[in-house]
Formats: sequence, structure tokens, C-alpha cells
Amino acid sequence: MKLCASWLAAFLCSTTLLAQDWPQRGGSSGRNPVVPDVEFRIRPEGSDEKVDLQKRARWIAQLGDVSTGEPVVANGLVWVGTNNGNPRDANQTKDASVLMCFRESDGKFLYQYVSPRLAPAPGQVYWRRVDWPETSLASAPLVEGDRLWFCTNRCEVVCLDISQLLNGNGLPKVVWKYDMIEELGVQPRATMIGSHASHSSVAGYRDFIYVNTTNGRNIDGAVDGVGAPEAPSLICLRKDDGKLQWQDNSPGTDIIYVQHGSPTLIEVERRAQVVMGQGDGWVRSFDALTGTMIWKFDINPKGVKKHPFYNGNASHFVATPVFHRNRLFIVGGRERELGAVDGTLFCLDPKQMGDISEELLGEDGAALENPNSGVIWKYVGHGEKRDEKMHSALSNVAVHNGLVIAPDDDGLVHCLDEQTGEWLWAYDCFSIVVGAPLIVGDRVYVTDEDGDLAVLKLSRELQLLEELSLRNTTESSPTFANGTLYVSTRRSLMAIDGR
Repeated sequence: MKLCASWLAAFLCSTTLLAQDWPQRGGSSGRNPVVPDVEFRIRPEGSDEKVDLQKRARWIAQLGDVSTGEPVVANGLVWVGTNNGNPRDANQTKDASVLMCFRESDGKFLYQYVSPRLAPAPGQVYWRRVDWPETSLASAPLVEGDRLWFCTNRCEVVCLDISQLLNGNGLPKVVWKYDMIEELGVQPRATMIGSHASHSSVAGYRDFIYVNTTNGRNIDGAVDGVGAPEAPSLICLRKDDGKLQWQDNSPGTDIIYVQHGSPTLIEVERRAQVVMGQGDGWVRSFDALTGTMIWKFDINPKGVKKHPFYNGNASHFVATPVFHRNRLFIVGGRERELGAVDGTLFCLDPKQMGDISEELLGEDGAALENPNSGVIWKYVGHGEKRDEKMHSALSNVAVHNGLVIAPDDDGLVHCLDEQTGEWLWAYDCFSIVVGAPLIVGDRVYVTDEDGDLAVLKLSRELQLLEELSLRNTTESSPTFANGTLYVSTRRSLMAIDGR
């Protein structure tokens, strides 16, 4: 990791991936999955070689039978979330979410953290909605030196000391564990299709980490409402001991369904902000050190019906905000079990303060233009046909070289002009895209649920360079570290070197 002279410089270094490792979700605190100025080719330029990724991979490691975690690579180790569908420990064979660790050089299995399913509370009929069976651990860990932080399916934040694993003298040890159900009264809500998100990825800044608590709607189904509206949706913990620094419960009773998005750390005018899309359809920014709200943005039109099973309903966010060149990019989304709906991609100015929504609600209930709006541009589509519309999205965007790459829930990968939001092209995967796109140099890598890896040219015109089979459903984001592409399918982790 490149050394920086101050905390501010260190943070700025982290918002663009300068190091070779991939130590957290999105590769950096700004969550923009881009590795610039690297030439990586799965197939040599101009070659007509038929590529079989199963044979080409440097190594392939077996995971569970449901794996949705984004691979994280740091200090010679690869970490990825999965389930216990293929138990590696004869003493731990029950259903669980699992964080696995492999050696970066050869894929040798080194360690696993096994997190059993949450048991139902007394009288809890719909307990599966708290911790759905067989789901993967979806939280991508944050790694700094010999410490690692992640969230479990049990609504816990865990800090591991991995020093012994790094020096080959032993296994990681739990430094501390923070139970958000016990400590904060959080009522997590899992999804019927437990795949892309049951647990948020943490973000870090200085001595603190930031966590989406996943507080959601009533877990027993008997009452249509939020079971614990007073419980926080976002918390800040100390890295060293897990002590609570601050908390915020702004969504309160307005949570539409679930909260599975991950926070993003940004630096604007020398002030660190924690930005997160929350379960009531608002994006909020908080001072990273104090928890004071800086600005908020309503992604939904005023007057939209906020019920999860109403077609045309409000977005309640799953995608992670992406920060690039003092702009914030976010797409509204919802759980995929509810289906794809029309969506909007917003480009925001995070230097604003207060309510920066596009519209305000007048006293008569009518929508009014907001003079303090932080919207730089928005994209809803350029026509009425399916492939001309922007749909809701589970995936966050990637931004590089003046282009925004934005997949949506209907399998379309849109390319827009970064400055204006002008639509340039769209590629149809014909399958749901759950993971974020990855940009490496002038190539865009996109995986989909059909188990395909599309390689596109990063340019203002659509160029499909190749489409390769991964031979299994893929619901996580590809990552890149030290010259190697990492792709996690439902059952395996592949390390693919370039040619």
C-alpha cells in the first residue's frame, strides 16, 4: 500500500485504487471498482484462441454451494464469503454462513470462520426472514495490516487478529465481537431469495468502522410495520475495541422492506463523510467523526407509494454509492424477489448541505422544485422499449475515463457520459446482474446469473470483446489484485491470470 504523509492524504489515496491489493468492497473506500493503467488480457490481443476458464485459471478453490461474497485480497491472502454447503470441517457440518481464506499464490485453503444460523426467538413464526437457510456470508471484509473486520449473518460485527495467519504460526483470533441484536435491539430482515446481501460490508476511516445494521420491517409478518423503529440503521464503532462511537436511526418507521446496502466513505472539502442508501429510500451523508447529518437525498418521486410489493413502488436501496472526482453516483433498487422496475441513476454533488432532493413536498402535498437540489444529472432512459430504459439495480456503478458503467436488474449494462449523463450504449446480458462491474485498464468485466463473464471495451461505442462461461451462477462482484482476476461463482473461486 502506498504510504501517505497524513490521515487526509491516506484517505485520498484510498479512494482511488493505487495499491495492488483489493482490501475491501469495491477495492477502496470510494467503492469505485476500477484498476487504472493496467493492461490485462484473458486472451492475447488479436488471438482467436478458445478460452476455457476452467483450464486457464491459475487455481480454482471449492466454496460452499451458495457463494455471494466479493473476494478481498490483501497481504497474500484471499478472503471470500460463502455457506457451509460443502463442509471443510467434519465437526462443523450444520447450515451456516462462512468466511473462507485461501493463499493468494496457489489457492490453498487456510482458514474459515463459521457463523451458525440464528435460532428463532420464542413464538417467531417467520424466523427464516431473520436468517434465511443456506445463505452465503455476503459481507466483504475490510483488511488493514493484521486486522480484519466483517459482518456475519447473525447481525454481528467481528474483528479478527490475523497476524498469526500472516506469519504462518497459527490461526486468526477474535479480538472483539459486537452483537447488534443484543446491544442495539436491531431486528434484521433477510430476504426470501437470500443471495446477494444478507450482511453489509463495513467501511473504515481513521480509528473507526461504519456498519449498516440491516434493521428491517417486522420479521413475524403479523403486523405490517417496522419491528424496531428506534433501533439504529447506521453505526460507528471503534476499530480497536468495538465500542460504539455514534449511531443514527433516521429511517425509523419509514423502512420500506430491508436494508442491505453498504456505506461509502468520501472526502469532500477536507471533511470525511459516510454515505449510505437507506431503507426508506433516502441517501444520507454523515460526518464520519461525529455522526452529524450533512445532507440527505430522496431518490423517489414525491408521493410514490412506499409498499414493497406494489409494482411501481419506491426504491429502498441495495446498491452501494460510488464516489469519483467529487461526484456521487447511485441507482435506486430493491430486493430482486420483488422484480425489476423502472429506475433512475443519479449523479449528485456531495458538497451541498441539508435536503438536496430533486423535489420538495409543498404544503398542499404537491411536488415542488428544490432550489437546493444536488442533482447534477439523472438518467431514466431514452425511450420506451425495454433496452432503452434504466431499471432498478442491485449493482453499483463503475466510473473511469469519462464513462459510467451501470448494470441494472433487467440484465442491461448501460454506458453513460460521466459529465452529462448522456446515454452512449447498452449491452444486454439476458440475465440478472447482481455484482458490480469491474474496470481494469480499458476493459470492463461483468458477470451474471447465467454464469457468463462478459468482457467489454471501455469506450463510447459498444464493443463486446468476448463472453466466457464460468459454468455456474455468479452473484458476486469480480475483483482484481496483483495482476490476477478473481471471480466467485456459487460453488468456486477462480484466480485467472492474464496473457
